[in-house]
Amino acid sequence: GDSTAALRIFEAKKHLVPSKRDTVLYNTVLKAFANAADSAGAEEWHGRMLDDSVRLNSKTFGKLMEAAAKSGNLQKAEAFFRALEEEKSLELSQVSYQILLDACAKSGNVE
Repeated sequence: GDSTAALRIFEAKKHLVPSKRDTVLYNTVLKAFANAADSAGAEEWHGRMLDDSVRLNSKTFGKLMEAAAKSGNLQKAEAFFRALEEEKSLELSQVSYQILLDACAKSGNVE
């Protein structure tokens, strides 16, 4: 994931995307951070999503968990999993559990 290129494209094309699609657009950039195993960048982007009042969904939290898992940060992955659990309007999916298990495996914590 080339997060720098994703950010550049985002900034150049955001005005072309209807606001009702903001979540998808922002999540796509978040995916670039996850693919790059850039947990800090993903967290910073999450902050921008909140600042820009973007509606978060379960995929948002999944990408945050994935970024943490790929960077070997089990504690952050667990924190985003718990945040997803606390969002009553969102559902945990099988994918959410798989990402958390992946984070455990990458950290060597299999209990």
